Amino acid sequence: MASLCLVLPALAAYELGVALLGGDHPNAWRTGLDAWLRLGLSCFGLTDRWLPPLALVCGLLAWQAADRSRIRFPLRDLPVMILESALLALVLVGLSRLVDTLLLHDTFALPLQTTPIAQPALFLGFLGAGIYEEAIFRLLLIPALIAVARALLVPPLLADVLAVTGSSLLFSLAHHLGTPGEPFTWYAFLFRWSAGIYFAGVFAVRGFGLAVATHIAYDWLVAGMH
Repeated sequence: MASLCLVLPALAAYELGVALLGGDHPNAWRTGLDAWLRLGLSCFGLTDRWLPPLALVCGLLAWQAADRSRIRFPLRDLPVMILESALLALVLVGLSRLVDTLLLHDTFALPLQTTPIAQPALFLGFLGAGIYEEAIFRLLLIPALIAVARALLVPPLLADVLAVTGSSLLFSLAHHLGTPGEPFTWYAFLFRWSAGIYFAGVFAVRGFGLAVATHIAYDWLVAGMH
């Protein structure tokens, strides 16, 4: 229930923002992974704009139904979790500084865009990135990779490690693919790989909702620094 309470407002704000601001060209306002997902679905004739958010909500509801131990969530805890996500985002900023120092890089935190972009589109895109990147790379991909590794008789602990590092590697690489992909640098690649592992840790320990909120908070925090 905590994940639903954190994710649903962000998902609603993102999808409604895209619908309202995008007009006749809503895809121009969509974040990269969301756009790729919709392109892939369109190859199978699935073009309804509400299909991905509805699928995510139904998936979270099914997850909640399967785990009735977490069905109750006091709404008074929601501000505390939002604050927690902000603090976790600050820790990630510190991690970016550590990678920066280890690589003798001269730029603190990641360059978020290589071309100018309107602020509403930037912050709206960060909502979509936090939601859909965590849904694909953490919520779906980590369990899938663990299942494959265990089917191949990989020991459980090693399977978990391989799933986390492998999904984080794909998370990092995805930022350099397609159009507009970010130009490859070792700093950006290694930081995002470590950030993927960090988000996976938040996901495993604190749940999907906190991972999404931390991802969004980090992107917004870094955007504010620029």
